[in-house]
Amino acid sequence: MNLFYSTMSRRQFMKGLGLAGVGTGVASLAPQFHDLDELASNSSSAQRSWWVKEREHYNPVNEIDWNLFKQYDKTKNPFYSRPQSVTDKVNARDLEIQKEAFSKKVPGDSLRDYGFSQGSSFIGPQAPWDGPTASLPAAAGGVAWQDSAENNTRMMRAAIHAYGGVLTGALEVNDKTLRIFPKDMFVFSNIDKAQQDKSTFQVPNKCKYILTFTVKQNYIQSTYGLRAADEYPGGYGTKMALGNQAIGHAYSGNAQVGYAAMRMVKSMGYQTIYNGSYLSTNVGLGVFSGIGEQGRPAYVCTPDYGLMIRYTNYFLTDMPLAPTPPIDAGILNFCKTCIRCGDGCPSQSISKEADTTWDAAGTWNRPGFKGWYINWQTCIDFGSPGACMNCLVMCPFNHPAEGVIHPIVRAVAATTPMFDRFFGQADRAFGYSRPRSESEMQDWWDRDLKNCEFDTTLGAGKSAW
Repeated sequence: MNLFYSTMSRRQFMKGLGLAGVGTGVASLAPQFHDLDELASNSSSAQRSWWVKEREHYNPVNEIDWNLFKQYDKTKNPFYSRPQSVTDKVNARDLEIQKEAFSKKVPGDSLRDYGFSQGSSFIGPQAPWDGPTASLPAAAGGVAWQDSAENNTRMMRAAIHAYGGVLTGALEVNDKTLRIFPKDMFVFSNIDKAQQDKSTFQVPNKCKYILTFTVKQNYIQSTYGLRAADEYPGGYGTKMALGNQAIGHAYSGNAQVGYAAMRMVKSMGYQTIYNGSYLSTNVGLGVFSGIGEQGRPAYVCTPDYGLMIRYTNYFLTDMPLAPTPPIDAGILNFCKTCIRCGDGCPSQSISKEADTTWDAAGTWNRPGFKGWYINWQTCIDFGSPGACMNCLVMCPFNHPAEGVIHPIVRAVAATTPMFDRFFGQADRAFGYSRPRSESEMQDWWDRDLKNCEFDTTLGAGKSAW
């Protein structure tokens, strides 16, 4: 027990990584941990590790040019629409793959695997735009819940975690945060109750708070989605049905958590407003509210769960909330040298440039920030994002906190970026993100259910996370 809680010196840390022979100048840059509790503790936030730094509000690690970062205007930035001829080609390819998989009962892609995936995909319920039916009970005497904005944010974080979410943030509506949303989506005015018309949501000025939250996607289940395919760059092809279940399940879970959270807030006497779309808002909301940083594939990457969150869900409310700031966990710097997602992208739609850029990849990108922009044309022409999950699965930040090494790697990546390249190469060397074998795919159906820690079992809480 003394060793478990003993001080880990810089030399011991370097030795543990197999770098004991590096120079003293390099070793002096490595962090020193006094005990393993320090790895898990965090004085600023119960949902964050100690090495995650909070930045100033509206100042994420990606540089923002507020003169260019405007509300997304689809008339000026039309999204890519795939030609029918390309769609026909993609559908024919996928049909042939599926026919063979079904007829030969290919492990991981058989009709059984397909049915399993469909069983939990997008089952909702998706809350109405103004939240599910709920109201302040008569016993409250017409008085809504009263507490400080800080306590309300902590309250919702605790509730959402119990509902099944993993991370919660908050923003206040102002000129900067409104730019995250598409143009004319929300129109604020001095009205008492929110209304919806054909194209916009009429929102009361008092509904000036945004609650953000997300659920985790099952990483272990997701690894069953990688398909070996030598005909594509990187050696990965379209996703396997057995792993695809994790995606649909996470979408369903996020909708369920949103439904519960909105109903809770309405039951305490407040309004909730949700526009029903997250495609153009979820990354910005996640970055500005501290859910995570923008990763190389242009998605939100979180310090503890990597890319294994489905999307940043949200709703507007008039319940006071304390805004949460952007974070710096060393993810952007790590992405500069890792490039695992870019190497595994079958359509080569993810930038492999070492540094971020101000230059958008196409009209579908919203300009105004220095980051990595995905080429949605080549991604969609491949059949994605629906046909592929490779970039999400390959992120080294996905790994569960089993043992001690993964938490240490996260901490070092946040504090000592000079080791980032080494960690990225080590992730490859240790065989992470390899396609599962046929026997592994088959064995999934015969796994030991009593000791399987990674199934999402309702009411069981969390195990390996």
